Amino acid sequence: MTWQLSAILTGHKGDVKAVIAPTDDLIASVSRDKSLITWKRESNNKYTQDKTFNGHTNYVNSVAFIGASEANPHGLIVTGGSDRLINVWDPEDSSSPVYTLVGHTDNVCSLFADTDGHIVSGSWDKTAKIWRNWQCVYTLEGHTQAIWGVLELEHEVIVTASADKTIAMWKDGKKIKTITGHEDCVRSLALLPGIGFVSCGNDGAVIVWSNNGDPVQALDGHTSFVYSLATLPTGEIFSSGEDRTVRVWENGRCTQTIIHPCVSVWCVATLPNGDIVSGGSDGFVRVFTRTAERVADADTLKAYDEENAATAIPSNQVGDIKKDDLPGPEALGQPGKKDQEVKMVRVGNTVEAHMWSNAEQEWSKIGEVVDAVGQNRKQLYGGIEYDHVFDIDVGEGVPALKLPFNVTENPYTAAQEFLTKHDLPQVYLDQVADFITKNARAVSQGATAATGDPLTGGSRYTPSQNISSGLGSYNPWGNDTPKVQPAVKRLIPQLLNVPFKDANLPAIQKKMLQLNTELAPSGVALDSTELAQLDSLFNFLGAPPKQPVAQPQYLTLLLKIFNTWPETSRFPALDLLRLLALYSKDPIETPNLLKTLLTASRTHEASLMLVARLVVNFCETEEGREVAISEISTVLEFMEDDAVWQSTNKNLKLAVATVYMSYSTLLLKRHDDDALAIQYVGVITKILEKERDQQVQYRLLVALGNLIFAHESAKESAAIFEVRRVVQTAVLSRPTSEKITTAPVANEVLSLL
Repeated sequence: MTWQLSAILTGHKGDVKAVIAPTDDLIASVSRDKSLITWKRESNNKYTQDKTFNGHTNYVNSVAFIGASEANPHGLIVTGGSDRLINVWDPEDSSSPVYTLVGHTDNVCSLFADTDGHIVSGSWDKTAKIWRNWQCVYTLEGHTQAIWGVLELEHEVIVTASADKTIAMWKDGKKIKTITGHEDCVRSLALLPGIGFVSCGNDGAVIVWSNNGDPVQALDGHTSFVYSLATLPTGEIFSSGEDRTVRVWENGRCTQTIIHPCVSVWCVATLPNGDIVSGGSDGFVRVFTRTAERVADADTLKAYDEENAATAIPSNQVGDIKKDDLPGPEALGQPGKKDQEVKMVRVGNTVEAHMWSNAEQEWSKIGEVVDAVGQNRKQLYGGIEYDHVFDIDVGEGVPALKLPFNVTENPYTAAQEFLTKHDLPQVYLDQVADFITKNARAVSQGATAATGDPLTGGSRYTPSQNISSGLGSYNPWGNDTPKVQPAVKRLIPQLLNVPFKDANLPAIQKKMLQLNTELAPSGVALDSTELAQLDSLFNFLGAPPKQPVAQPQYLTLLLKIFNTWPETSRFPALDLLRLLALYSKDPIETPNLLKTLLTASRTHEASLMLVARLVVNFCETEEGREVAISEISTVLEFMEDDAVWQSTNKNLKLAVATVYMSYSTLLLKRHDDDALAIQYVGVITKILEKERDQQVQYRLLVALGNLIFAHESAKESAAIFEVRRVVQTAVLSRPTSEKITTAPVANEVLSLL
């Protein structure tokens, strides 16, 4: 069952910045309205506001919970705010904090509490603090910018995430490791049971790390800043961000995108019963469930869908939209190519965004795009139309100020009028004028405007000196100049396997039945029992389980077809086998299966292509990866065959290139396999020198980059194999139209050398 709305909690008067759910019946949320609110479950899909806690004098940005003890039978709620204080509350007494912890010199933006009552706090003052018995026992110093995320990974081991783009590990108050991988401010951390932890940031990335701080997997899907993370014991990961979504991740894949009717989904948390709760910039707390009895009633669901559909989507979230080039609503008559695909259509003068659902087999409207680039849409301010109305942030705790601007104006004149109107220091004239120039030019040229406010992702500017003197002069975003880079998706290291999951099952079934009829005279056709089993297999693959299960009868059937049907007729069985490997344990557990199939398929291109796809799909599960790596020499011996790379069959070469890419993701984590890494740097470089198809080149380049990234010996061998020369001549020296896909990854490979 997919996640659906369960309840909407209404009570906050400002952005909801953080939420926790200590029990199935208690939710706590904190907000820019300076309050903490607790909510108690009244029924399966209804919560009521219980208490409001008003002990902070400024925005409340973080919250944590300490479990019940003899001294505190209700547990304790911990909150941190822009007033630099940490308040500790009894959930049943909102009159005043039980404790107030003083020590940070700026906004307390992150909190973590363990079962022993120890607290870890992170602040814009660039420090994290460890509190025991309500006293600070360690101050963790070493980050050069704000600390946005904290957690206790294991006993005495603390992890911090910072605006300086790094993650640090600490023990006994001392830094033991610095972890790099994000391209921008790291915003949040969450424990991932059995693996390690997860991080997210302003680069749009969600990265899974081992307990030792080694990269395990990168989750790609968000289109803007990612603010918050949560996990379940099942291994599912939830991330929320500036793109209006909470995304659900299972086994490295985004399995659902939960759209919200607000610009920013600041926070997400999980309940013990497996539900999730989010907080947004619209001031609402929302609970989502996949348990039928807790789903909201039909009227509430309908109203929520309509609210989402009516929500305006800023054009900078979807890129450069040229309204006249968009299709009309008739385009929605065609099914989507993949689950959660978003399609823009033009309905009159409106641009609508629709999302495809595989489960429902229909498009759902998720919003209307506003301020489409190049459409000359005006914005109203004070009853007057302007080309732009920028938001200018002048300090935490102070509402953004509006700066209207027309492209025919002098930016310095507009900046001066703005400073005079709001009685702001003259020192900011050049900065504000420069901001106007850059943003107005970016929009007029059809690009996404440079953004200056990491809080919203809108066209906001934060002066390098904080105008609000009461909050200090530190810019927590880690930029001396007032800008935030858009999310940059790194291509190397590529941590995820790219399986071959797509299939036209009806077409395969029709082909197999046709071939079976043709083979009847030969005596190798399937009988009625086997045909029924084949039909059952198609049903199984049409609605596969989430986790691989044992289905030995299907493997037996497919191997019989492969071994008894003529070579030119058995390829549909291989096609089904590569799908079965994703959802059944049996292919993986069959000894020497890959070697047997490769040997039998060497002379038939279609069969070899499908076996290559099978190898890639083996790499989707832990057990399959172990088998694939144990047979790497055998597999790659077949893949190196000159006949493969001299073939004109692009699908064959693309499948084999994907095998190289899959193995490179495995070798990323096997630092002791230097000899293999060196060997395949040479092999891939040799292939790359002659191969000219961009898609094939792209996957070979990723494989090459992964090997060089993870193995110092492979990097050293790159000089021997003349990798730089080959990449330059085979890829970068080609005409622009022939390197659109490959140039970015080629440049990343060269940057590693």
